[in-house]
Amino acid sequence: MILVKHNNEGNLEPYFYFALEKYVLEHLLKDDETYFFTWRIKGIVSGKNQVIENEINFPYVKENKIKFFRRPTGGGSVYADENNTMFTIITKRGNQNFSFKKYLEKITEAFKKIGVNLEFSGRNDILLDGKKVSGNAFLQNKYGMLMHGTLMYDLDIETMVRALNPPDEKLISKGIDSVRSRVNNLKPYLNGMSHDALVDYLENELTNQIYILSDSEINQLMEDAKLYSSEEWLYRSQPEYTQKLSKRFDWGVLDMRFNIKQGIIKDISISGDFFEITENLDELKKLFINQEWSYESIKNILSKIDLKDIILNSKNEDLLVLFENAFINN
Repeated sequence: MILVKHNNEGNLEPYFYFALEKYVLEHLLKDDETYFFTWRIKGIVSGKNQVIENEINFPYVKENKIKFFRRPTGGGSVYADENNTMFTIITKRGNQNFSFKKYLEKITEAFKKIGVNLEFSGRNDILLDGKKVSGNAFLQNKYGMLMHGTLMYDLDIETMVRALNPPDEKLISKGIDSVRSRVNNLKPYLNGMSHDALVDYLENELTNQIYILSDSEINQLMEDAKLYSSEEWLYRSQPEYTQKLSKRFDWGVLDMRFNIKQGIIKDISISGDFFEITENLDELKKLFINQEWSYESIKNILSKIDLKDIILNSKNEDLLVLFENAFINN
């Protein structure tokens, strides 16, 4: 892999790194190459398709001056601080369906060499002693694939729970203990290895070439990063809705909201912590616009698509289950 060297231009904000990911994917990547870099941020990062207002304990976040961001990949919200390292892997798309395991095993193998036995689990996690130390997200488009994730070195778990959970002290107090039983920090297992030393080790172990960004590239990336700091990007608009359908599947939460007028679908939004395979969901949304709000109409729409080509690990039958309870006669 090729290590992309930067000077932490993000300053604990992700905007620069999102722009860097896009730049590597669209302008640097060649067929036989894979790029890698690490970065650090402080704040909450929500997935591309999430309703951000539902993810954050705003009173706590405001009081503690915690920033929040939206990334260009799917998945759920995460909290990160300076004691957490983010990593990015960018490569060309393969002939087979995307699998987190293929890329995360590069991380787990690197840790095994220093005596830390990590394992891939579930949709997109890395575990240590059965507890989560890393969560990951991805996107793919015509240029290739990027995957990025967290590595909890010594993350402040209490702040994570309070920032993401609903503002109910009883839920929060129980939630902290609950989360502690399910997540883990790497620091106690590293025999005194510092955070910086761990990052240096991973960069040296996983890569064999270096790409150094030029001053002109950095200036352009700083300009490109403004997109991800905009209010428009952060608060992606949701339509007014007369019907909301939501369900958790093995592949993630799917929330669909419909604006229906006189029995006709006029607008639709799709949100959740799922992972898209296509670059965006616009083509799926278009199939619903100006169609009749009925079970037969929905079945006809779904007959025109293969959902697994749009959302990772999903299937058409899942959407039918979602709609079954929305109609009395079906």
